[in-house]
Amino acid sequence: MTNPRSYPRSNLEIGTPLVNKRFTFFAFLFSSIVLMSLYAAQVHAYQTNHGFLPPGTSACEAHVPVTLNVPDNALPVPASADYSHGFYHIEEINNGLFYITDGVYQTMILVSHDGIILVDAPPSIGINNADPASSITLVDVIYSIEQTQGKPIKKLIYSHSHIDHIGAASIVRDAFPEVEIIAHKKTNELIKKGSGEVEGILQGIGTNPPPLATEVFAKNKKVKLGNQVLKLSYKGPTHLDGNIFIYAPKQKVLLLIDVVFPGWSPFNNLALATSVHEYLESYDEVLSYNFDTFIGGHVSRLGTPADITEGKLYLQDIKSNALSALKNPANFAIFGVVQNNPLGAFNIYLNEMACDCANKTLNANTTPSGIDWRSRLGSADINTLTHCWTIGEAMRIDADF
Repeated sequence: MTNPRSYPRSNLEIGTPLVNKRFTFFAFLFSSIVLMSLYAAQVHAYQTNHGFLPPGTSACEAHVPVTLNVPDNALPVPASADYSHGFYHIEEINNGLFYITDGVYQTMILVSHDGIILVDAPPSIGINNADPASSITLVDVIYSIEQTQGKPIKKLIYSHSHIDHIGAASIVRDAFPEVEIIAHKKTNELIKKGSGEVEGILQGIGTNPPPLATEVFAKNKKVKLGNQVLKLSYKGPTHLDGNIFIYAPKQKVLLLIDVVFPGWSPFNNLALATSVHEYLESYDEVLSYNFDTFIGGHVSRLGTPADITEGKLYLQDIKSNALSALKNPANFAIFGVVQNNPLGAFNIYLNEMACDCANKTLNANTTPSGIDWRSRLGSADINTLTHCWTIGEAMRIDADF
């Protein structure tokens, strides 16, 4: 096993700022994603009747304008300018549990007397070049603090199978060949199906597929290392098959990736949830835990139980408004205009439904909670439309809804 004292490397001393080249790349990437999302929202989502409906009759024409404003509730904590390690921030939550963020992705480590438990391995955290000499890897970042010195990474836990969260796992295994990798059995099955041939999306993604887990479980598992414990639970496809709850009882920290985005509207279409019903139910599952701090896997801000409650209320507003929009006769107008293309007409109907739902949700005077979600949740003005479409369509066709 690699000697952990070899970290940090010579170009990354303990407690010193990390190289900022990664900030330049990732800031550009993140800005591009936001701008592309904004462009897509304006061009493809908010002009969805394609000119077939008479002017002034489309719900999408009246959709709330999109901005890039970020409400105070969603701002990074700490501010990016105050990151203690250059663009990367590592902070102890309590009792040896640290979270790491680059401002867009999050992970956590639990430091015990006997070694380190790492949860996930996002490839965005680090400069994962083909040339190891020019790379600053996630492993380097972990060993940039005093508390990790001399302690090997003994366990790596996969929260789920998405490569943007575990794409740097091979780097961890290369550094510590004896690391035990733990995952839900469905996560391992999904990794087995991957080809590892997708390259060029993000540095470090696709070039080295994540190694298979060395230990899998089906329902619950306790992971113990020295004086530290994590409890893993599978409660169904909250995001996709194999996505697990990871709970640190001593620290009262709960991690669930790609479900709740504290201070933000979730990523498009309920963060690409494979089951809308399971996704919505997961908020109550989260609130059933006794936790003080929540790690959601994205942006830099940590969460609290209040954030989960607020997110649940936002989704309840969308659900109510989607049901109303599904029943609104005005949204069926397209069927009287386009009669020879039923699939095209139905697509426009669903888009009108989503715009109607989003208009109601983003207006404090028409949404059930009376909350101005644009002033509470980052990207609500962009993403609410996609959540309306996804929830509305699930309400229309899913038998388990």
